[in-house]
Amino acid sequence: MPRYLTAPRLVTALVSALAVALLTLFSGWKPASADTYIVQQGDTLSGIASCLEVSESVLLALNAGITSPDNIFAEQTIRIPANARGDGCDSEHSQPSSTRPFSQADQVNGRCTYIVEAGDFLGEIAGTFDSDLTTILSLNPIENPNVLQVGAELQIPCAAGAAADSPKSTSVSDRSGVMAGVVSEALPNTPRQTKEYVVQPGDGLQAIADRHNISLDELLSYNNLSRGAIIHPNDVLVIPVPDHLVPALDPAETADALTMRYTVRPGDMASSIARRHGILLDQLVRLNGGANLNLIQPGQTLVVPWTGEVLIAPLGTTPAVEVRRRTYRVQEGDTFSSIARGHGLTLEELRALNDPLPRLLVFTGQLLHLPGAIDPPVVSKELTLWEADIVQYAAATLGVTPHTLLANHGWLEPDQWLEAGSSWRLPIREGLLVTVQPGDTLRAIASRHGVNMDDILADPANGVDDPNAIVIGQEIILPLSIPDFIWPAQGELTDPFGLCRSWDCSYRHKGLDMALDFYEPIIAAADGVVTFVGGDPLFGLGWHVEIDHGGGWITVYGHLVEFAAQQGQPVSRGDVIGYNGSTGHSTGPHLHFEVRHNDWYVDPIVVLP
Repeated sequence: MPRYLTAPRLVTALVSALAVALLTLFSGWKPASADTYIVQQGDTLSGIASCLEVSESVLLALNAGITSPDNIFAEQTIRIPANARGDGCDSEHSQPSSTRPFSQADQVNGRCTYIVEAGDFLGEIAGTFDSDLTTILSLNPIENPNVLQVGAELQIPCAAGAAADSPKSTSVSDRSGVMAGVVSEALPNTPRQTKEYVVQPGDGLQAIADRHNISLDELLSYNNLSRGAIIHPNDVLVIPVPDHLVPALDPAETADALTMRYTVRPGDMASSIARRHGILLDQLVRLNGGANLNLIQPGQTLVVPWTGEVLIAPLGTTPAVEVRRRTYRVQEGDTFSSIARGHGLTLEELRALNDPLPRLLVFTGQLLHLPGAIDPPVVSKELTLWEADIVQYAAATLGVTPHTLLANHGWLEPDQWLEAGSSWRLPIREGLLVTVQPGDTLRAIASRHGVNMDDILADPANGVDDPNAIVIGQEIILPLSIPDFIWPAQGELTDPFGLCRSWDCSYRHKGLDMALDFYEPIIAAADGVVTFVGGDPLFGLGWHVEIDHGGGWITVYGHLVEFAAQQGQPVSRGDVIGYNGSTGHSTGPHLHFEVRHNDWYVDPIVVLP
């Protein structure tokens, strides 16, 4: 996607080009004739131009990569004119020493005043004056120690050696522009949960810290107390809760609770960094203690959300593994400590099993590894066909639908004759057996075969109880969608499915017969729509009803004496659709019940409960 110059950049580019042209025309200077200069900590482009006695526009013209005078950083190599009139900007020239803006005359009660300069941060100031961060914070009402305002006055202990006379390197004399490569090491602590504690008689700070499994320094820091501070009964202290004792968090809190450090690169903007880590800009600001991120510099370190190993992967998206490890899915109210204790592990052992973990926080739905492995469940069986038959009726003998037999043996033809004694590997329930390959995910397997992943997970017999823990070589059943059938009536079973009705078995019984009394109510075996009501009272199935259940499934109810449903009528499982009789080709009152799937006749016993 092409980028277009904004108006300010266009003006800068034109000015730079004009400067190059004028220099070439009047001074003999040529762009190709140039030396290089390594940007020093604290340099600005205008300062470098000043000490070289050239204009800033000349430097911009020589360095096309610098799109703004503020866009330079420490250790960057830039081109400078070889015939510049200045003595060059070596470290001594570019960074003349000057006295820190620190006044001994301002000493009051052992304190001196220090004026904050661009690029300062508290840790550096404390170290320079032989003090510490806690002391500086105790002397100054600073709301956020990570945000300092240039020109602000800080109180510094004057007793800190000879620090008052210590020089501080500053940038070139022209202090305009933004400090190059300023890096703040004083990052905010990763947020922790806290609770309140009311001080009891006899309490001491160390004892309170020990009781709550935290260090004394942590307790002092969270309560803005110094060592030796005096506490009194009924004082309220803020107690940081150790990660391993925090109840399981909502997965939505991962961005704030799990963090890592990111080093700003040339060209980065705060908004792009936030977008890259899946958060909004205001979340990035909050993670960094509310700091102003409008002018970040290459080399600066920011706190960003954890982007390591995914803690809570979407269901069915984890690639198959070679060995399935034992796991535990975090429940509401769990803590890392309680999970470890519940499985006989120490905190260190549980963490080692789940490396890398950024913290000992847990989130509801998170999967933690435990010691040991689990063998995938067996979901197939070898069956022997003891009587030779064609596919449709051999399937019934094997206890499956013809579709399951054909789907799992693609070389079979629908009318093929199967030999007696032949063996067949079949799933333990209706469906297609799939063997997991390297790189497979459950979601990908379902998509490849046009199956809903939820249907795979609906029945534990499918071999998947954790969609993110499938194993290479494991067998999974992609289930055949079967309506939730019930028996259409309760009676003695007489003629079974597939019974020979001719001397050469060329005509077979295609349903299941049940002996019933006259006018016994017949009910719909599953939800559907009535597609036929009628027939011939003297021939065939006599008066009968046909119901379409969707997905290619149809049921037929024959030999009725009276109807209780009409063609086109939706019916629910259990609705009365007619009454038993002996119409058609019948030797007595009974129900002939058929199940068909995509023009195949299916043994009702296979699909009925």
